[in-house]
Amino acid sequence: MVFNNPLDPDASRESLKIQRIFSTSLSGPGDICFDGEKIWKTGSPDRLDAFDMESGVSIRSFQVDPASGVAFLDRRLYLSRGDNMIHIQDPLSGTLISRITTSDIHPLLVTARETDILLFDHRSDSVFTYSPETRKAERLFQVSGLSPGGMEFFEGTILITDTASDTIYRLTPDGDIIDVYRSPTSGVAGICADDRGYIYLMGLDGQVTKVSLP
Repeated sequence: MVFNNPLDPDASRESLKIQRIFSTSLSGPGDICFDGEKIWKTGSPDRLDAFDMESGVSIRSFQVDPASGVAFLDRRLYLSRGDNMIHIQDPLSGTLISRITTSDIHPLLVTARETDILLFDHRSDSVFTYSPETRKAERLFQVSGLSPGGMEFFEGTILITDTASDTIYRLTPDGDIIDVYRSPTSGVAGICADDRGYIYLMGLDGQVTKVSLP
């Protein structure tokens, strides 16, 4: 599937409804995830940070290996870094619990989906399901033409941000495009959703925009 549309790249984009905007001290690329209370941000060369989703104030920080993706599942944090390993961290102590191999998959991004996780493999530009317990993976679909900054599983669909075009794509698990949204902030990278159905977009400048889908 190719997202690039040289004739009219803005043809099908919808606007997101802004709820509020706040700033953090955490700039740069890297995805985000929601753990039920706070938002975690990766992307720093040697840190994993959590910030308050109302004030943007950093409330927890751990030294970790460099990572680009982060997901929260079963009270654990899953970090991806573009190689064929997933690092599992304790969100309370920051302790590295284990490293698991993803074999031929090199996930740049990771997000939780019910009882498993989804991986965005930057080598094949494909999204996979992956079970941390069985270590089994299944390819869902391929995407191309994107500069992915973040990925989130949301209400049975998959949201992927395109940092190059400040666009958010909403897709089915089969890879069919449901909606294409304009990002209200430039340099959009990370994306996550809270338990009330709101979406948080993290910009490269550290600004967070809370939005709702139309």
